[in-house]
Amino acid sequence: MKKICHWLLRVGSIAILGAVYGGAWLLCRALNRRGQGATRRSGCILAIGTFYNPNWIKAHIWPLARSGIGEVILVCDSEVSAMATAPIPQVRFECPPRWMSALLTRAGAKLVWSLRCALRYRPDLYMGYHIFPGAVSALVVARLFNRPACYQDTSGPLELEGGGWHAENPLLAALQRPSRLIERAAAAVVREFDSVVVRGSGAEAYIRRIGYAGSMATITGSVEPEGEWRDFASRTIDIIFVARLTEYKRPDRFIAALAEVAKARPQVRAAMVGDGPDAPALKAQARALGIASNVEFLGKRSDVDQLLARSRVFLLTSRWEGLSIAMLEAMAAGAVPVVADVGDLADLVENGSTGFVVAPHDIAGYARGCLRALSSEAAWTALSRQAASSSLARSGIDAIARRWDLHLRAVIAGGRQGGLVKENIGA
Repeated sequence: MKKICHWLLRVGSIAILGAVYGGAWLLCRALNRRGQGATRRSGCILAIGTFYNPNWIKAHIWPLARSGIGEVILVCDSEVSAMATAPIPQVRFECPPRWMSALLTRAGAKLVWSLRCALRYRPDLYMGYHIFPGAVSALVVARLFNRPACYQDTSGPLELEGGGWHAENPLLAALQRPSRLIERAAAAVVREFDSVVVRGSGAEAYIRRIGYAGSMATITGSVEPEGEWRDFASRTIDIIFVARLTEYKRPDRFIAALAEVAKARPQVRAAMVGDGPDAPALKAQARALGIASNVEFLGKRSDVDQLLARSRVFLLTSRWEGLSIAMLEAMAAGAVPVVADVGDLADLVENGSTGFVVAPHDIAGYARGCLRALSSEAAWTALSRQAASSSLARSGIDAIARRWDLHLRAVIAGGRQGGLVKENIGA
């Protein structure tokens, strides 16, 4: 019976995703951009996405708003607007009513609300975060209004490989294993965008391999550290983890690595920041390994910047990433990164210079990296200073705002005829 249920879920997911991607592709074929209105300027862009925490808004939306392109109309869930405790200059939150989300699903409601916003504001460009559903919705609305569309691939190749079955989105997760059909359908949709923005070199190479020939930019999220750099003695957290407590982030590897570190440093102090369904199992794992007193589960926090500024090492054990915003923020705050060699993390972390990159399954390797960083105040200080300098030079909010300005002005002016626009994070 269980196998039948799983089979039905997979078949249903393939059918729905196939219809969505196929319908979007056919619409693009029927309404191929004609370049009309390319010089029209409403002074705003519309972005569609799901944001899990305030730092995502700060990293992705703030630099867009500061780019000089114009007001950002952000179509999102109502919970996202509640994250912004104060108005953000040049950002307007547009949230579908709860009854609409209940009736049409969250994705359907955001699509309908985006159409409403398109009629009201007439944006110059439509942008979607993650291919499904945000970017597909942005593409559909953009074609209906004959404006350029931008896809933000925030998670790297795994957002598309196998149809995106790794994703946390329930419909994509229902695929359960790779689907070549959905992967090809998603790739066909990607090729219709006027612009694709990725986080690192691996994602850029993948998007080119699937046949995308339009404007592309490599632009990370932005960072802005909380206060001055703090020295080793003023930091009270030895190792910190910042992510949702789900299997995708493999927090169990963090606990296992911490247990290895504790064998050499019994008084090691660690913190796990974030919530999620794996929290009870992780607490049980810590108790079973005898390190319950070494790790504090802090849950979802609004003061992550301050916590990172008090941390010496940032340990990221994800099974997949694009270019982690949490890692960029940690580095900017001076926490030395010890990270899995997944996605584009190695674009920014240089072994022995700005941190340590470890094979994803190497628990002993994570522990060795942490112990090397914590081996002495001098060793940690050298790594910390270099990590902070590298992160701010490549991903400081003003630098990212300038890259958005250059890229989006070219895309708005020329759409698919705008040519290749390449902004590298190492620039």
